[in-house]
Amino acid sequence: MESKDEFVHEYPKPLDAHWKENWYFNFIDRENRAWGVNHISLERHRQRGRFSAFHVIDNTPVLYSTLIDIDDNFSELTDGRLKFEFLEPFKKFRVTFDGKSHQLELDYDARFQVFDYALTRRPGKKGVPLEHYEQALWMKGVLTREGETRNLSGYGHRDHSWGYRNESKVTAWNWVAAQFQDRTVNLYRAVIGPAFVGSGFVSSKDGNRRIVRMNIEQTEFDGKGPASSTYLGIDETGEKWRLRSQKFSSLFLPLKEKGDGVVIHENFAEFKNLDTDETGVGIDEYLINPDR
Repeated sequence: MESKDEFVHEYPKPLDAHWKENWYFNFIDRENRAWGVNHISLERHRQRGRFSAFHVIDNTPVLYSTLIDIDDNFSELTDGRLKFEFLEPFKKFRVTFDGKSHQLELDYDARFQVFDYALTRRPGKKGVPLEHYEQALWMKGVLTREGETRNLSGYGHRDHSWGYRNESKVTAWNWVAAQFQDRTVNLYRAVIGPAFVGSGFVSSKDGNRRIVRMNIEQTEFDGKGPASSTYLGIDETGEKWRLRSQKFSSLFLPLKEKGDGVVIHENFAEFKNLDTDETGVGIDEYLINPDR
């Protein structure tokens, strides 16, 4: 990848299918009771930008989402309230949000190198979306609410993708970004009709390992949706990564733009490596499409 890949990409013209470019940053600081996700999606087939900031502060969800019109010259990732900045490509980033009830400024530093799905894709396997990379982060920031400020620090994670993408064809997916002290473990599985697509990676100071196989051994539900799962990932060296998630907070997000009835359960979860007893924290995400 090149530094320019961090920023807005040109898209094919004319478009004959859904083409999107998405950026995502999450943050978790349990000690200061603040966590959430920030997301920007440029929907080029409709020439509109969707900006979303879904935060939980003192156990209260605060949700922001808006659509703006964009054109071929759109390059600054902001709608006036939510803004993403790439201060040093692949290394330093800033997310700011100026909401009606709270303001947030988050500075991120890379924990480990980027994992680029395109460079590590197995021969003959094509993933969704066309181009996609992720990265584990350190987060520091300031939250202002009701005239009071609090300093934040903790883990973060980011995602950038662009290409042809239509989630309405997906029956379900699971996405895990689990942050441990010395590594991040990322697991992904999508169900598209009768087919399963599994992937992911493990990042540490020694670099990245690709996950070549991923399975969900068990999922438990409470009255509000999925609450805990046991995952098994096997990386390219044959090492197994068996994780157990347990949510401590959740956002229920209906996604009508992806189809009637489509929902995401964005669980903020504790994770345990069942083989080492190491504990961590991160995102345990479930997409459910009842119409597929």
